[in-house]
Amino acid sequence: MSIRTEKLTHIYMPGTPFAAKALHDVTFELQKGQVALLIGPSGSGKSTLIQHLNGLLKPTSGQVYFDDQSIEGSKDRLLKLRRKIGLVFQLPEEQFFSETVYDEVAFAPRNLGLAEEKIRDSVYDALNLVGLVAEEIKDRHPFNLSSGQKRLVAIAAVLSLKPEVLILDEPTAGLDPAGRRNLFNLLAGFNQKEGMTIIIATHHFDEAVALANHVLVLKQGKLLLNGSRDEVFARREDLEKLGLALPSVTELMQDLAAEGLPVRTDLYTIKEAREEINKMKEKQQ
Repeated sequence: MSIRTEKLTHIYMPGTPFAAKALHDVTFELQKGQVALLIGPSGSGKSTLIQHLNGLLKPTSGQVYFDDQSIEGSKDRLLKLRRKIGLVFQLPEEQFFSETVYDEVAFAPRNLGLAEEKIRDSVYDALNLVGLVAEEIKDRHPFNLSSGQKRLVAIAAVLSLKPEVLILDEPTAGLDPAGRRNLFNLLAGFNQKEGMTIIIATHHFDEAVALANHVLVLKQGKLLLNGSRDEVFARREDLEKLGLALPSVTELMQDLAAEGLPVRTDLYTIKEAREEINKMKEKQQ
């Protein structure tokens, strides 16, 4: 299974004085089980790109492929595609339209015509997957939840269809540090236990980078860097020219190496950095 784009271009309001090209010939491929960061400054085209990946937007030119088949087609075909590729928007409220959490998460299974017993199982399974106790939250109104709970319910609503790919747009918006850690632990579990492909669009990637193994860098609608996490973050000068910084830990390790200290620079978490610095100290004793 792969997601692939070929010369994907999108123009908003084409043929008018307000025409704006949001994507320019974007070409990349992600394989099953990869976790990809889609990064870039605000207005770089990240949200436009991810809306193409499950058919919410139609390309002006170029193609998007899932399992080597173009995603363009009939309404029924797009609905089947969205069962496999789930998208969680930046603001969970944009996805909510039901009166209770239960009905919100049950919406997609009901649309599939499942029996009520199977719908209930899907709802409870999805809520449990994201760490919410179904009996405690199912009757609450989604808009009365905390920011973190809203995010988890939005993810549960997507997971109710058991997708193969999960795409998240700025998933940490509005979350406190504990909420962010909980979210990324959750995503790591989906990837490692279920083999789920995950795409995270963000311009705050210090915490998400530990989860990722691939990075796509957009600016002004152009895909300027595309490669493994280590390959992309080794190109510090290129990233800085694009107005992007390295993950904080990686930047620190590169600065230490530049000062002549014998440390690895391909590290992304505080734990990794601490272990590396302790190893260096032991060798110097």
